Formats: sequence, C-alpha cells, structure tokens
Amino acid sequence: MKIKHLLPIALVLALGSFTSCELFDKADDVTFNVVLPLNFVIDEDDPEAGSYSDSKLLNAGSDPEIAKYADKIKEFKIDKVTYTITNPNPASVTVGGTLSTSSSVIATASGVSLSNAAETDLNANTAGFNDLAAKLLEDKQEMILLTGTLSDTPVSFNVRFRFYVKITANAL
Repeated sequence: MKIKHLLPIALVLALGSFTSCELFDKADDVTFNVVLPLNFVIDEDDPEAGSYSDSKLLNAGSDPEIAKYADKIKEFKIDKVTYTITNPNPASVTVGGTLSTSSSVIATASGVSLSNAAETDLNANTAGFNDLAAKLLEDKQEMILLTGTLSDTPVSFNVRFRFYVKITANAL
C-alpha cells in the first residue's frame, strides 16, 4: 500500500529534476504592447532645397505602462513602424525618407505622395529595429533622425510615426 503512495511522489520528483530553472524564471514575466508616437513638422520654404532633416527624442519612459515596469524590463521588440501624413501644402509633392538612430537605419520610404493620409507601414530594416530595441532597453529613450528628399518646394506637412513595440518585463 505504501508503494502506491511512493510511486507518484517519485514520479513528481523525477519530472521536477528535468524542469529548467528558466521555466520558473519566465513564469513571472509579463508581456505587453505599446505604441510610441513621434511627430515631425516639415516646413521647407527654400525653393532651392531638395531635402529635409530633423531629429526628435523617442522617449519610451514617458509611456505609463513602460514607466510602471521601467527597472524590470527584460526586452524591447520593435514589431513595425508606420507613418501618417497630415496637413500637406501642396498635396502634389512626393517625398522619400529615412528614419535612423545615430548608428543604424530603422526604416525607409520612397515615392510617398503627400496626398496619402492613410497610416502606412515603413520598409523595415531588421538590424535597425534590433539596434533601436537595444538602445531603448539601455535607457528607455533614443534620438531619432528623419532625413529625406522632396520633389518640390516650398512645402509643409506633418508626419506622425508610430512605433509598435512589444515589451517583456519581470512582474515581480
């Protein structure tokens, strides 16, 4: 009779010895998605200009969900980056552009008509996504540089970038 009780206990102990500590480490992880916006205003009135350049700080730490887990974040993963153009003047201009960090290209677009008001995915550079994710993990922020070309000037428009980010943090 006692053997019947010992067998399940021995089985549990045997299975427990094969389980990884990593499994228990991941058990208390929380994963969530956030969208980090970054807005640029382009206003080029020089009739000789054929390009534009501006930089802004992408501050992930300002997101309340990220701030909640700031010291416990294990991983940032950039899923995609989109753009939306608003207030074009004139709307007949086409642009091309590059988003980058100080060390790598994040994403690009070319031949974009300013009349396109739909949210559109940028052409992703996986190495740039990984570089940005690593920099956000370090200090929750990174300077983003926007450079591009214009088919005509003068021109003005607003462009809103949205960084779709998955975060994994330790919940404890």
